[in-house]
Amino acid sequence: MSASDTAAAGPTPRHFLLLLLLSFAWGSAFYLIKLAIADLSPATVNLGRMAVAALALLLLIRYRRLALPSEGIAWVYLTIIAILGNALPYWLIAEAETTVDSGLASILIGATPLVTMVFAHFATQDERLTTNRILGFCLGFAGLVALIGPEVLAGIGDDLIAQSLLLLACVSFAANALVARRMPPVPVPVSGFCMCLIGTAIMFPFAIASEPVFSVQPGWAAIAGLVGLGVVSTAAATLLFFTLVREVGATFVVSANYLTPLVALTAGMALLGERPGVNAFIAFALICGGIWLANRTGRPAGPAR
Repeated sequence: MSASDTAAAGPTPRHFLLLLLLSFAWGSAFYLIKLAIADLSPATVNLGRMAVAALALLLLIRYRRLALPSEGIAWVYLTIIAILGNALPYWLIAEAETTVDSGLASILIGATPLVTMVFAHFATQDERLTTNRILGFCLGFAGLVALIGPEVLAGIGDDLIAQSLLLLACVSFAANALVARRMPPVPVPVSGFCMCLIGTAIMFPFAIASEPVFSVQPGWAAIAGLVGLGVVSTAAATLLFFTLVREVGATFVVSANYLTPLVALTAGMALLGERPGVNAFIAFALICGGIWLANRTGRPAGPAR
């Protein structure tokens, strides 16, 4: 079944499970970035996470004996994806989180599904805007705000430059998901490795410029954060991302941004014995209901173009 056929048919329970795993992989990045940037510059953190991810994915493709792409067009797509999906947004987020609270950062990055939904309407034939999709993603965003706390929104406007960087990261993620849909067929682990390898090469001069000859000596917490970013938030997330975007579509895969805080909440309940307030359960209902509604089939909200 092609990607367009699968997107039209709707996601299966397996796709929702993979989406949950992706939300965990992406969600852990906010905490791990805070650990890493305590001792390292944002550019070095970005370089390190992609280098670690490239190494992890290289071991995987060697184990599976997969070959690198031979077509030049595949490398063009992979370079674009490396920039839009890794190098640019990861640097923007790390730079912004030096001054922006992680809660507000989560909400601003949470606009990614809404941006992607609009982009996909004009760039694809099978992910057009529908009434269900619009209402679903608005419900999901409302749930995200309810979960993190509406009071966090009071910080909007305090640091316009940093917050604008986060919104630019949203645009970059949205464009990346659509480019990934159009990429020639390449095995998922190979796509991930090539993307991270190219991203590493792109970020290397920026890291050298920010921290000449890597003179810093990061602590163990920063090193652990960097390794976690590379293995979980980049390598594993890349595998899940490519699988979902090919099988279900761009709009579905970025809805993981809504689920990310729910994963953190569940982990806190299970591992730390936390007891969430009533707002958490309201948010849970809004987010899950919004994702379900957004992925129901429905009539386009406007005429086909």
